[in-house]
Amino acid sequence: MMRVAVLLTSLLCVAGGQNVTFPLQAGQLGDRMVVLDANGHRVKLACVNWYGAHMEDMVVNGLDVQSLENISNKISELGFNCIRLPFALDTFYLNPVVPETRLTANPELIGRTAMEILDKTVESLTNNGLIVLLNNHVSTAMWCCSSTDGEGLWYTKEYPTEMWEDCLVQMVSRYKENPLVAGMDLRNEVRAANGEFASWGTGKVTDWAKAAELAGNKILEVNPDMLIIVEGILSAGNLIGALVKKVELSRPEKLVYSGHIYPFSPIISDLPYSLFKSTMHSMQTFVADAGFNYSAPYWMGEFGCGGDSEKWQHILQFLQETDHDWGYWSLDGYKYPGEEEGFGILNSDYQTLRYPWKMDQLRTIMPILSDHKP
Repeated sequence: MMRVAVLLTSLLCVAGGQNVTFPLQAGQLGDRMVVLDANGHRVKLACVNWYGAHMEDMVVNGLDVQSLENISNKISELGFNCIRLPFALDTFYLNPVVPETRLTANPELIGRTAMEILDKTVESLTNNGLIVLLNNHVSTAMWCCSSTDGEGLWYTKEYPTEMWEDCLVQMVSRYKENPLVAGMDLRNEVRAANGEFASWGTGKVTDWAKAAELAGNKILEVNPDMLIIVEGILSAGNLIGALVKKVELSRPEKLVYSGHIYPFSPIISDLPYSLFKSTMHSMQTFVADAGFNYSAPYWMGEFGCGGDSEKWQHILQFLQETDHDWGYWSLDGYKYPGEEEGFGILNSDYQTLRYPWKMDQLRTIMPILSDHKP
């Protein structure tokens, strides 16, 4: 089990300079539910996704061109305070030795397994003051997502629900003594798979709210400090089910709901801004309204763009006006080595900015923008 210097105290200076007392929890600020530290101070999660560990080689991208330390330093330097770190169930259960070609800038990692390198990645990120939110992205290691990949539900033929739950429990146990590993995003973009449609509150085998509740409570038995992040159904686009069936955790203050939105998201992205904003609230962000049975913080765990556009500006304006927490997709300079990632913050050298204008825009939504008083 990994032990690093940050374990000496729960009062830590995170990237961006804020002193945070861990663990994190949900709480009310004005008329909004937000993430707070243990002293009741708001911690706005301004995150970036760093992917690769959920894909075929089961290692974060960029380690062939930059050291882990250089990339972690760069993330902190850019102003992010948080990383969403996707992994596959394959990453945990198969745990292969990572191909040497993916590690040429990190010779000390050559010969290590996927989980050993994930440990080193978490260690490097948290030593740089970055909050880590783990995310089970897929079961079988691959790029996500499509309507035909068979990965839309949390269970597959290869990995039934019990194995999904066991992986999540063992992952949070693995990093239990590192307070900066602060949350588990239970499953990415729950949607239909193999003719089955995800539901919410039905009590059926496809009931995502029930599955999230059971898995979340098992995680809290092992690590009661962990934030439990539950995405909406319809590829994280729909949290409406929470109106009638909230996810009931043994520690309700650990629940965070999450949604995703992109310029290419069907229907909603085509709306004029006023309708876009109201529809986002009615489908996703209403959960953060304080004072209701369903109330819990909201985190936009994925959004992103290639080029600038009116649809991208709608998302940015929405976050500027509503001050919700977020996680940009993605940091990465490439999808696979040699295949550029147009949404990436960095170029394929994992040091220089792909689009400086985009980073300038993201910096406008990093600070806390409101006290949310009515």
